[in-house]
Amino acid sequence: MSLINSGLVRFEDYEIDRARWQLTWRDEPVQLNRKTFDLLLYLLERRDRVVGKDELLQALWPGQFVEESNLTQHIFLLRKALSRHGSGLKIVQTVAGRGYRFTAEVMEPEPAPERMTLHASESITRITIEEEQEEAEPATQLGEGRPSTPARSRRVVLAAVAAGVVIALSAAGWFGWQRWLDHTGGAAVQVVLTAMDGTTGDAVLDQTLVDALRIDLSQSPFVSVLSAAALRSTLVQMTHKPDDPVTPEIAREVCERTNSQAVLRGTIARTGRHFLITEEATSCLDGVIVAASTQDAATAEALPRSIDKLAEVLRRKLGESRRSIARFNVPLSPENTVSLDALKDYSQALHLVPQGKMSEAIALAKEAVSLDPKFAAAWLQLSVISGNAGDYAGQREYIKKAYELRGLVNQSTFFNIVAIYNQAVTGDLYQALANFQAWTTLYPRLSVPWSGLLQTDRELGRHADAVVAGQHALPLNPRSITMYYGLALEQLHAGDPLAARATCELALSRGLDGDTIHGVLFRVAAVTNDSALRARQVAWSEAHPDATYMLTSEASLALAQGRFVDTGKLLTRASEAYRRQGLNDQADAVWRQSVPALADVGDLADARAAFQHGTLDTEEPFEFFALVPVGDGAKAESLMRGEVEKHPQATLTNHLLAPWLHALVALQEHRPAEAVDALNRIAPLDEVFIETRFDRGLALLANKQIPESIAVFRDVIARPYADVLSEAIPLSWLNLGRARALQGNRAAAVDAYQHFFTLWSSADADGELVQQAKREFTKL
Repeated sequence: MSLINSGLVRFEDYEIDRARWQLTWRDEPVQLNRKTFDLLLYLLERRDRVVGKDELLQALWPGQFVEESNLTQHIFLLRKALSRHGSGLKIVQTVAGRGYRFTAEVMEPEPAPERMTLHASESITRITIEEEQEEAEPATQLGEGRPSTPARSRRVVLAAVAAGVVIALSAAGWFGWQRWLDHTGGAAVQVVLTAMDGTTGDAVLDQTLVDALRIDLSQSPFVSVLSAAALRSTLVQMTHKPDDPVTPEIAREVCERTNSQAVLRGTIARTGRHFLITEEATSCLDGVIVAASTQDAATAEALPRSIDKLAEVLRRKLGESRRSIARFNVPLSPENTVSLDALKDYSQALHLVPQGKMSEAIALAKEAVSLDPKFAAAWLQLSVISGNAGDYAGQREYIKKAYELRGLVNQSTFFNIVAIYNQAVTGDLYQALANFQAWTTLYPRLSVPWSGLLQTDRELGRHADAVVAGQHALPLNPRSITMYYGLALEQLHAGDPLAARATCELALSRGLDGDTIHGVLFRVAAVTNDSALRARQVAWSEAHPDATYMLTSEASLALAQGRFVDTGKLLTRASEAYRRQGLNDQADAVWRQSVPALADVGDLADARAAFQHGTLDTEEPFEFFALVPVGDGAKAESLMRGEVEKHPQATLTNHLLAPWLHALVALQEHRPAEAVDALNRIAPLDEVFIETRFDRGLALLANKQIPESIAVFRDVIARPYADVLSEAIPLSWLNLGRARALQGNRAAAVDAYQHFFTLWSSADADGELVQQAKREFTKL
């Protein structure tokens, strides 16, 4: 019999009760879903060895095809559940390249006692039964039955009845207790948090207390706080300035406009060094107080602990269950998180970012982490600000610090740290996907994880899933133009241009008029051949000369149609617009990024000229592709190898960009079979860029695999919504014609060439590719 089946198992103050499928830590229940509990048991039983990932997938999901990211997510949830002990031991250890191992020392289960006492209590009745092992009686002769007396029968019956009552009362008490722990006051709520009346005598501390309350409440999956960005956006919609004071009347209107349920407003009273803080939640509908809490602090240093208690009471009174509060309740108190001075610096940094004062914000965030090097949230903020300021090396350095300290923060901040770590350091999109999925499961009312899930799904080419994520994100942050753009673009990529148009028009109807919205509408017009819709977007672009997204979109379409003169003019306008905004690197990059497409359409002279703009960004793997058309494929591959070595977990670099670049170099050097092999390896990520399919078709055609190349070109042609601005679509018609001609199918070849000429009807007449295509067509 295995240890698991033998009774209670204990390790590091945890206890597993196999019979009840329950994990506890120092007698406190630890919540695990059934699959994660199965994972724990499986690793525990096999703690004498490393358990491989394939074995775990087969054991937990027998007979099913399940992605490894599912296992990763449950490993993550298990590690979080087993993170309460203080020894520093990582109970579930990753063994690189092999799997996972359970490392804690396990205490053997104690033998069953010879005396059993059961207790069951209710408000009126208390029953106690003691069952002792009786001494063996002398054996009787074979065939002699032991006489049964009425007294003995009554005792047996009474004992059985009593035992039944005990079990019933125990079960009722246990389930009642569980219901009490899980009881909520109804649906989850969103609140608008406003400034406190009164003062501590320190304006920075006053604002810090509001931010501390926001941090405390943000860890709740039941009570969500309207984001500061959403509050500012709503104030602008109400014709106020974004930093205007929020009066009770304004707060209530914000509450109604954002579909929130309550307004939180507090007061601070100070007598000497003693503080009294009160916070009230009032209904948006009628202004009635629905929850309130008052806490005091003997000193300023005790204020964070008072805010912790204040938030806990508010969460309970707003309806959150006791179990949820116990599970998601990491305190701000100095011994656990930050000093008061560090918290004040952190708060000031947060408020400087929306004002564009990045250098000042960075300086304050650095001061916060110097005061408390274990302030993980400040390291996170420092990383975010540095990334926004363009300091990507700093972003990576600071998020690594936050990642090391992620065990000290609340659950929501934990997810945020892991998300940025995956983005800036590892580039592991599958880990990012698992993190965002877990985040949205626990915090379904937060827009940030849904937005992150949309972005990750998009980067993996999972456009239908990205649409679902966007549909969750948009109602949670309806004042963000980025939400509409992200959802609309994915709706288009998923093959639903009408839905994409409706999303953009919804944004415009709500006053969210921006470059990206018109850029998506421009793409919709191209897919649906709606010339009137396209003309309106071009007119808008003419009236907004700094709209770089529209300009680059127009340039891409011009290039895809063989209009090289127009392409050059539009790229020049886009580059100038970037320079007017002080974005000189982007002004040069917009040219270099056009090099591969210019080469594809046969405009090698312009491709070489475009490459000369600025200096190649050796930190950006996408730019390495510009080296291939200008004849420096060896340097491109060398740079890419360096990226692979620096970022061995980066999904796109290792599993898409590196083999794709190698294929292009192999094609250029007339090694088509090698190119086909490399491009076949990236097939699982074909939905990311339509050009990978097109290049596979070229490699197959060059390798004389005619039927296979025809199938690929037809697949690209059938998916214009994947990227209607890509040159891959018209060029697939041209190469389909070439493949049909090699196959001897003249009629099909003529039809394909004619489709190409239709798409290139407005192409520059002297373009090399169109001239070559006409010569080939004449031979047919």
